[in-house]
Amino acid sequence: MLERRTLIAGLAGSMIVPAAAVRAQAWPSQPVKLIVPYGPGGASDALGRVVAEKMTTLLGQQVIVENKAGGNTIIGMDAVAKAKPDGHTLLLGSTTMATNVALGFTQPFDPLKDFRMISTIADIHDLLAVNKDLPVKDYASFAAWVKAQPQPVRFACSGIGNQPHLWGELFRTRNKLKMEVVGYKGSADALRDVTAGHVPVFVDVVMPTGPHVNQGRLTGICVASPERSPICPNVPTVVELGMPDLVGAAFYGLVAPAEVPDAVASRLNAICLEVVKDEAVKKKLAGLGLVTTGSTPAAFLERVKSETEQWSRVVKENDIKVER
Repeated sequence: MLERRTLIAGLAGSMIVPAAAVRAQAWPSQPVKLIVPYGPGGASDALGRVVAEKMTTLLGQQVIVENKAGGNTIIGMDAVAKAKPDGHTLLLGSTTMATNVALGFTQPFDPLKDFRMISTIADIHDLLAVNKDLPVKDYASFAAWVKAQPQPVRFACSGIGNQPHLWGELFRTRNKLKMEVVGYKGSADALRDVTAGHVPVFVDVVMPTGPHVNQGRLTGICVASPERSPICPNVPTVVELGMPDLVGAAFYGLVAPAEVPDAVASRLNAICLEVVKDEAVKKKLAGLGLVTTGSTPAAFLERVKSETEQWSRVVKENDIKVER
């Protein structure tokens, strides 16, 4: 009788599963919300919808994009930081996780403590281009022309303090060029003024600027990528020009609340890696100028940390101040 009771107790014990494991096994038990901290219609929104569509297929549960723009992405990020950490609310994180800290913005969360990095998703690399009428055809002639000017050469960017602007400052200091920024509210206005000759230089990401280089409306000087961009394949990379330390891009990645269960985070990472390897996804994102990446959670976290340090140095060295 004692042996029988012991056996029953053992079987009962083996059937006890930790609550966290049960929750992880049940995930996703409802539609998953992907917070995109940008408004609808832009490249970030398009990226989020491509990712959500593929995740829906892989998970067998609907992934819904919810746009929460404002506060330089802080509003959307805060919604995820404070969401129930069950894996049903996620964030399309971006470079602002690093640059907002570098710029000294007050945030109601800690980007490194209140989030769990899942995987990087895609990069969009920086591009330096000039007005087509300048006596400039490549980096050597560009640098010589800038150094010959009596006053600092103005370069346009789509927003003071955003990643392309900070990369432009890094490019300027690395090459000892006399340049000063002119900030715009978006790429469209900056692009218009550079093509019209009001400002000679433009630092942006490869979309929407790259096609204007291909059409001859701008002259491309360099792309901040390891390999040439299919958006503007005739423009050399910073690596080709001997400046591998200037590889730079705005990044995107999948992020969850900090306390999401390990098993859910692990499955999310596996799903994310499947998404970025999908050829149809790659093709759609390439049309937006994005290059798919994918990483371990640890590598993603390290990227956020390293870029926070890098852009903090650039902000301090150039005394960059941004009001929100």
